[in-house]
Amino acid sequence: MRNFSATAFALPVRGIAYAAAGLRRASIVKPAMVVGAVALVVSGLLVGLPAKSVAGQTVPTFAPLAPQADAHRSGSGLALDVPFEIQFTKPMNQSTVAAAVTITPTIRFRSEWDVTGQILSIAPLPYWQPYTQYTVDISTDATDEEGLNLVTPVHESFQSGSPTAGEITATKMFGDRASPSTTFQITFTRPVKLAAVELRFGINPTVDVAIVGDDPTDATSQVFTVTPKKPLATNTAYLISLADGGTDAAGATLRSVDTLAVTTLPAPSVTFTPQDGTITYDTNQPISVKFSVPMDPKAATAALSVTVNGRAIAGSTSWTDDAMTLTFTPSRSFNIGYRVSVQVAASARSTGGLTMAAAASIAFTVSTPRTRTYASGGTSIPWTGGIASTTAPYHAAELYYLSLMNCTRTGGWVTSSGVCSTETHHTMPAQSALAYNDSIANAVSRPYAKALADRGVLTHYLDGSTVHSRLSAQGFTSPSWGENIASPSNAGQGGMVSIEIFFQDESWNRGGHYYNIMNSHFRWAAVGVWVSNSVRVVIDFYG
Repeated sequence: MRNFSATAFALPVRGIAYAAAGLRRASIVKPAMVVGAVALVVSGLLVGLPAKSVAGQTVPTFAPLAPQADAHRSGSGLALDVPFEIQFTKPMNQSTVAAAVTITPTIRFRSEWDVTGQILSIAPLPYWQPYTQYTVDISTDATDEEGLNLVTPVHESFQSGSPTAGEITATKMFGDRASPSTTFQITFTRPVKLAAVELRFGINPTVDVAIVGDDPTDATSQVFTVTPKKPLATNTAYLISLADGGTDAAGATLRSVDTLAVTTLPAPSVTFTPQDGTITYDTNQPISVKFSVPMDPKAATAALSVTVNGRAIAGSTSWTDDAMTLTFTPSRSFNIGYRVSVQVAASARSTGGLTMAAAASIAFTVSTPRTRTYASGGTSIPWTGGIASTTAPYHAAELYYLSLMNCTRTGGWVTSSGVCSTETHHTMPAQSALAYNDSIANAVSRPYAKALADRGVLTHYLDGSTVHSRLSAQGFTSPSWGENIASPSNAGQGGMVSIEIFFQDESWNRGGHYYNIMNSHFRWAAVGVWVSNSVRVVIDFYG
């Protein structure tokens, strides 16, 4: 404002002075006249301004705020080496705060402040006692940097947590077995020193190991990896432990760590069908290789070879869902008299990464096919279950069909004449025969066959039901179940044979009916046959 006033009023003065100088050149003018003119101008300007009285105003003042404080951390389960924090509203005089702090029960501690001087961390020396209720009091003698006392004293409580816990795990598990190439991890809830782990680690049977923590500086390691210097032995039980008495990085005693008991995977072994040295009467004999553990299908298939007189035989391969059974189906029939050699090389590898201890092989001979006949009719099939003829009028046909189905299931092949031939076209391995389940037949299969026959329909979902719902409704709740249904032209021998031949014809692509018949998860079968408006056959499988 001073500069503005000087500039605003300097120019008129110069103008007046300039004019005055000019007047002195022309003639002599009395100074009083000039002064009077200026006075008249100024008074004329003042006449137009409104009159206003001037009043004084008091400048406001503010009293400094006194500091306040509150807990800055959860009040329960505080880790044994973690400080308890107090948050102040203003930067504090640290020496007055230190003098005003008391902790109950008494414990040695150190005070740490953040850069603002407003957050106090009370760190235990060396650690809080486990499961203890502590009370922190700060009296109003504590002041801020301006000397103002706390408004109210601090009275905060917290519960200290549990001692550091640990867990031992194996890193490579397959089901309930450990791979011989596994490492082990010891995971703690708080940092632990490497020396504490190395001193107390144990493995039985003894194995040389290397132990490293997840922090190379060894300051904050909580996960330690234990690596055996050599692969563990196969099919061997190991105990991995950490002896009691260790401490965490804060010096607090560790909780006991549960011992880990693991058994390593066995090396894969195989069982062949046909067995070594046997004679098969099937010129299309499928070859089944059942492994003792789940396998890597690609590696195990590559390890399989089938030869006749040293020459490889072409064929297709398939695996069961559990990756434990490999089936080889020859592309062409074997000649009678052939001696077939089957070998699985030691390179066959399990899903756990283990190869076989040694190659395995068998040989079998192909002989002339044979047949056996199944009779039909009530007199040649024994009656089971004591079912009244009025409720099971086609029970003989039901049992006859079961015998045909078991021919297929156990490795035979039903022909159009109703005989069970050893010459087959199987693409799945043989299984043990299915037992007839009267209860399921009476409660599920036969009633459902009657409902289908009465309505002349063929469906698994009549009236919105399902195979599982029909079985479960009668108390059959196993997770292994299946169903085949058919509508033959009659309920006699020819009708039952036609059903089985139709199902067998799905073997080339392992279709659903054939797959159900050969499924290893099933142990029982129930057959229901009914004739009314049509002929219907229901076969329920149960495991």
